[in-house]
Amino acid sequence: MKDICFQMSRKVWLAALLTLCFSFPALAQKITVSGTVLDPEGEPLIGASVLVQGETMGTATDIDGNYTIQAPSNGTLVFSYVGYDTQNIPVAGKTTINVNMTENTLVLGEVVAIGYGTVKKSDATGAVATVKPSEIEAGLATSAQDLLVGASPGVVVTTDGSPQGGASIQIRGGASISATNDPLIVIDGVPMSTKGVYGASNPLSLVSPENVESMTILKDASATAIYGSRASNGVIIITTKKGSSGRPQVTFTANAYINTPRKYLDVMDADQFRSFILSRYGEDSAQAAQLGTASTDWQKEATRTTISSDYSLSVGGTAGQLPYRVSVSYTNNNGIIKRSSMDRVTGSVSVTPKFFNNTLSVNANVKGSYVVNMYSDNTLGTCVTMNPTILPRDFENGSPVFDYWTSYNAAGEVTGPGAKGQDLNTSTAPVNPIAQLMGKYSKGKSYQSIGNLQLNYKLPFLKELSADLNLAYDYQHGTWGGGNYANTPMAWAGGWQYPVYKADGTIEKAETVKNGGTSFEDQFQTRLNLLLDFVLNYNKYFDAIKTSVDVTGGYSWQKFKNKGRSYSYVNNYGYLPGTFEHDPAYEQYLGVQANPTNYFRSPHQLVSFFGRANFVFLDKYLLTATVRRDGTSRFSKDHRWGTFHAFAIGWKILEEDFMEGARGWMNELKIRGGYGVTGQQDIGDDYFPYLPVYSVWTGLGSIYPALLPGGNAVFPVSPEGYNADIKWEETHTWNGGIDFGFLNNRIMGSFEIYRRKTKDLLFNTSYPAGSNITNKGNMNIGDLVNKGIEFNITARPVVTPELTWTTSYNIGYNKNEITKLSDGADTSFGGVGTDLLAQKHAMGHPASSFYVYEQVYDQDGNPLEGVFVDRNGDGRINEADKYFYHCPTPKVTMTWNNTINWRSWDFGIVFRANIGNWLYNSNMAGTTDMASNNALPLSNMMNDTFLFENQSSLTKLSDYFVQNASFVRCDNITLGYTWSNLFKDNLRLRLYGAVQNPFVITKYKGMDPESAGGIDSGVYPRPITFSVGVVAQF
Repeated sequence: MKDICFQMSRKVWLAALLTLCFSFPALAQKITVSGTVLDPEGEPLIGASVLVQGETMGTATDIDGNYTIQAPSNGTLVFSYVGYDTQNIPVAGKTTINVNMTENTLVLGEVVAIGYGTVKKSDATGAVATVKPSEIEAGLATSAQDLLVGASPGVVVTTDGSPQGGASIQIRGGASISATNDPLIVIDGVPMSTKGVYGASNPLSLVSPENVESMTILKDASATAIYGSRASNGVIIITTKKGSSGRPQVTFTANAYINTPRKYLDVMDADQFRSFILSRYGEDSAQAAQLGTASTDWQKEATRTTISSDYSLSVGGTAGQLPYRVSVSYTNNNGIIKRSSMDRVTGSVSVTPKFFNNTLSVNANVKGSYVVNMYSDNTLGTCVTMNPTILPRDFENGSPVFDYWTSYNAAGEVTGPGAKGQDLNTSTAPVNPIAQLMGKYSKGKSYQSIGNLQLNYKLPFLKELSADLNLAYDYQHGTWGGGNYANTPMAWAGGWQYPVYKADGTIEKAETVKNGGTSFEDQFQTRLNLLLDFVLNYNKYFDAIKTSVDVTGGYSWQKFKNKGRSYSYVNNYGYLPGTFEHDPAYEQYLGVQANPTNYFRSPHQLVSFFGRANFVFLDKYLLTATVRRDGTSRFSKDHRWGTFHAFAIGWKILEEDFMEGARGWMNELKIRGGYGVTGQQDIGDDYFPYLPVYSVWTGLGSIYPALLPGGNAVFPVSPEGYNADIKWEETHTWNGGIDFGFLNNRIMGSFEIYRRKTKDLLFNTSYPAGSNITNKGNMNIGDLVNKGIEFNITARPVVTPELTWTTSYNIGYNKNEITKLSDGADTSFGGVGTDLLAQKHAMGHPASSFYVYEQVYDQDGNPLEGVFVDRNGDGRINEADKYFYHCPTPKVTMTWNNTINWRSWDFGIVFRANIGNWLYNSNMAGTTDMASNNALPLSNMMNDTFLFENQSSLTKLSDYFVQNASFVRCDNITLGYTWSNLFKDNLRLRLYGAVQNPFVITKYKGMDPESAGGIDSGVYPRPITFSVGVVAQF
């Protein structure tokens, strides 16, 4: 054995010696190579990369395109530059090598997805933005909409911190008030519903971020008009990754996250609160008697630090002549509020074969997801007001039946499941919010699938003409079940109901029992949307006159089905007081429905004819014209059809002869402008607002004669209000833009200016008295204008063989104003207390403006209690003195994104800002009234904040609580390292770490300055997230 080892060692040493000997000549043969790198116009390329093949070290060309490098005489130099084909040139002993780079036709011909087709980016006339997420961005995203946050000016994505990842997306301020402001989302040719179903909070969870190839945002009417009635709020086209030629490529990603709360509201701690109560009420007061010895941070009791993870596996390639891609992913996201989580499994299959000499192209896609959501009863608002001197769980005085969770009555006594338990009432004595949180069951399950079969056939007798057939579906099914767990404080406080029957079997009344039993509610909902599109396209380039013609015409049929049911039933019939023994007196009611099942079914159809023509004259003059005619089943035959059109022009100035001298340093200069009209008919689930329909009242409270013994109980049938004249809401958009690129596209960007006017606003508001059989309904009542500017720029200030810095910045400004509103339509909303509404739509002001009283302040800047500006000068403070004060929508949005690559390292940081968004701080309004402790139970107060002696209803509507919520947020910081060619180029591996939402700079005193709607109440806070991940490709 030793001989064998010795012989092997000799061979190893001999091989090493020979290798060393052969390496000396190689080292000795290195020579100095220099030269110049030029573009096709003969101009020097600045910053072109020059590497020795097989090595990581190299150099870059200087301002004159010159380079110098040490290279083996028999080696190969690799020349590369963005937008140009990479060239490998053997040294062959030469000391001077000059290179003329050739433009990469794929980059020059980059196409962007538009409705029912694509267009070269250089030929686009509309406001179109393309987002191509990197693996870094995909790894940080939980759902697809996260990739849009800050990605383009004018696109405002407001996400919450919940594990379900819900979000509000608005493009250029939104175009409506009551109708939907959600953009149309098209995934691989399938327009999908974003309405969701029971148990599902985020329909976009269908698409795993790792599977997104690109997201195209269509903003103006010239780009969106081809989608007609579903495109008033813009369009987002999501294209997922497809299989490619060659051997199968496998990509695996794994990410682990730690989520922790970023901020808590600054309320008094236990010692501060004791001092406050004793100094205000005295040691012998009833208030002092409610002070305990505990020190409880109720906000921290409701939250937690969690670990989450996601995994994704995809395989793509070509099997024979069949390109394919298969992917699966799993995500487990645990929320920072206890009992909230999301588990999601997604899968997708895509095949893209071609037949008959590539004349028939097939694109078949199927995607599906299964999501389980656990929803928390978000009690953070109650936690803020809870007495910090009492315990959430008391193992000495608490009831074992309640698992020692405490609940307090108005006298401050710990209540149990006996007589005191029956007196629990959440309206006068708040149930322990942690017991409420832990004692609530709320679980949703959803199944979603979209798919399509797209056939594109190029006619053999006219190859420029193609026919495209797209058959698609969008299916969603969701369930939700929830209620209080039995024998919990909430179960004893809320009780359950059962029906009491008369001898003839009719219902006499509903009986409420508070014995720890519970009723559960189950909900079921299914949505099925079907689509048929047939499109003819003629596309030809006339080389002799350098002109292209692209004409599209088509037909679209869409059918929407929405049905569901819900009911409640007795889940647990209760216990004998103070025990775990069921009360046999109520056993007969287990599973009984207290109310009839509520059923609903809402069908809806759209039929459309559309056409578009794109012309490019002399490779520099652009013209686009679009028309679409939509018919909807929502409106009467007199208003059913709407015609929407658009027109846009463009001029590629750089192609003019007089710009020839600028082509050496400028790559693109294009101006464009357009006008168009889009429609809106999506008013939620009100599918037949023009028809007189009847509804059946259900529920015990609706029985007539109402709960009268001996009466013959019936469910009344009543007519619903309707509006036979309801019609399309129309949005008219004007848009102008400039696209530019300099220094071989090291600097590129665009500038946009727009004006959007929505006419005949669909609005759910009050009917004139006596004009209808109901007091409110949908009407066309006014006009809304959005106008603004957008600017974005991307630059690569540093480009060397080892170091690259890419930076991008975008800014958008939008002003929103209601310019016309019918009498009586300026209704208030935005509840901040009983019958207190803080927002209003009104002519001459932004939508959702705050409508409040103007507070008067003392010389120290503190509010003078009960003192407001008498704006009309009548000597009284009343409704007439309210005024419009800011709005929740940001006027300016900005994003600054930086990526630095050094050798195999990458570093990224993203900042995002909103300016001009205001919020009503509901939590502050509820914790600054000292008089709230005059009556028991005690309520905690804000710390280091002005406290009111006794808030009136006027104070609740003071502009003091409407606060500037402008902010600068660091969205994420990432650091990664990549091994590009492990195992002989068979494995690419990237490891990274990141932190999301590490800090926010703001003056806002609430939990988070980014909140949709305007009233900061019950918002799920955004956590700080620390993550590590790995991406492997082989």
